[in-house]
Amino acid sequence: MQSKSFSGRRTGVMLSALLVLLLAVAACASAPVSPAPASGQGLSAQDVWARPAKTMGDAPVEGETQQMQHGGANSAVYMTLANGGATADRLTAAKADVAKAVEIHETTMEGDVMRMQQVQEGIELPAGGQVELKPGGYHVMLIGLTRELAVGDSFPVTLEFASGQTLTVTAEVRQP
Repeated sequence: MQSKSFSGRRTGVMLSALLVLLLAVAACASAPVSPAPASGQGLSAQDVWARPAKTMGDAPVEGETQQMQHGGANSAVYMTLANGGATADRLTAAKADVAKAVEIHETTMEGDVMRMQQVQEGIELPAGGQVELKPGGYHVMLIGLTRELAVGDSFPVTLEFASGQTLTVTAEVRQP
C-alpha cells in the first residue's frame, strides 16, 4: 500500500512540476521583447568595413596610405546608415578601442585639392532615409591606431546619435 501512495505522490509532484514549467513558458512567450540595439528606433547600419593599416613602426601594406597623427597610423570606417524611424536623427560621434581618437570626417574637393576635415555638427540622417559613408565622402576616422588592422579582422564600433541612441556595429577590415 505504501508503494501506491509513494507512486501517487510522485505522479502528483511530476504533474505539479509540469504545470509550473508550462506556466513559465507561457509567461515568457507573452512577455514583451526589447528590440535589439541595431533596430532600436529604426536606426541600422549595413556593409560596415574599414581599411587595413599597420601601426607605427610596421611596414606599410601594399597600396595603403597612412597619415601619422597621435603616434600611430590612421584608418577609416565606411557603411550605409539607415533611419527607418519617423524622426530625423544625426550621427554625432563614434567610439572604437582600436584607435586613440575617433572622429566623424568628410572628404571634399576644393579646386584640385582633396581635403579631409572633421564634421563638428555630425551627419544628418533623415527620417525614412539613408546616408552612405564611403571613400571620398563621409567616414568614421580612426586616428592613432592601437593595433594593426589586417584584412579579415573585425572590431566593434559604437555609433552615437543626437537622439541619445547608440548602435554598436562590427567593422570588417578589407581592401577598398
